[in-house]
Amino acid sequence: MDDLVISAEKISKFEVQNTTTKEIFNAMGSPSIRIDDVNNVWIYLLSLKEKNVFEKDALLYQNIHRFEFNENGILINKEVLTAEDFNEIAFSPEVTKVRRDAYSITDQLYDAFTRGQ
Repeated sequence: MDDLVISAEKISKFEVQNTTTKEIFNAMGSPSIRIDDVNNVWIYLLSLKEKNVFEKDALLYQNIHRFEFNENGILINKEVLTAEDFNEIAFSPEVTKVRRDAYSITDQLYDAFTRGQ
């Protein structure tokens, strides 16, 4: 947790049009995701979880930091997403059943390999 507090202090000092890629790299290390083909974007995924045995893990801290740089490596945009910005996705345990009358190539191959057994 101390590392996250120190990182937050360093991140708060990053200024648009003044901070370089080198300064961010020195403060935060390698980005979790680096996008060079569209824009020069670095994304840092920071999270801290408490693992529980009999219940769902507790999310203590989660942030996403997105930094965008110009062609000279100068910070032109920074964005921070916190846990409040995320949506939890609910998955249904139900299975969708598909009925079809087609006799596909997969069905034909399966029949060919299992015929006579």
